[in-house]
Amino acid sequence: MKSGFVNEPPPVGADKAELRVWAKRQLETGIPRYQADATVEGLAEWFNRPGLPEGMVVIFFPLPDEIDLTSLIDRLGRDLAVTRTPRHGPLTLHPADGPMERHRFGYQQPRANAPLVDPSTVAAVLTPGLAFGLRGERLGRGAGYYDRFFTKIPAQALRVGVTVSPLVVDELPTDPYDVPMTHLATEEGVLQVGKDAPFRP
Repeated sequence: MKSGFVNEPPPVGADKAELRVWAKRQLETGIPRYQADATVEGLAEWFNRPGLPEGMVVIFFPLPDEIDLTSLIDRLGRDLAVTRTPRHGPLTLHPADGPMERHRFGYQQPRANAPLVDPSTVAAVLTPGLAFGLRGERLGRGAGYYDRFFTKIPAQALRVGVTVSPLVVDELPTDPYDVPMTHLATEEGVLQVGKDAPFRP
């Protein structure tokens, strides 16, 4: 099956701005359906395993070049929340089954008057990104919304980057305020990453 990706390696020594251009070029034709579906299926199986922490799971409603996680709402058997991106200020957290509206960028998000969810109840955050590194680095879109949000949830909460394998690289540049992922979810499964990950030869 054709992947749809440009399939070019990231530029050596590139900074974040250059890597965003590279990642967006990979995504110009969209994420192939079979890869997106496999990623979602892997997440559903992973979250239904015993041993994962109990608590709220945060999902996101996608931009056109992101994986659609809405099918997980009826599959995880957990309380789910979704983020709202305001014009000004930090991300807020709301029930995933609450009233929605369309964001100016085209995706669904909770209405401004939707009930709030306490970030201290969060056990895991499914996190979008343009690209990810195997040390847990995340390349976002540059606004810093998720990095600030991560400071409000419990330190032990899982931070799961959701992507496909062509957008996972060995390493990415980071800044002091960047909060790393604990796991990456791709069509190949869910992988623990970062300093606490098992050794991989």
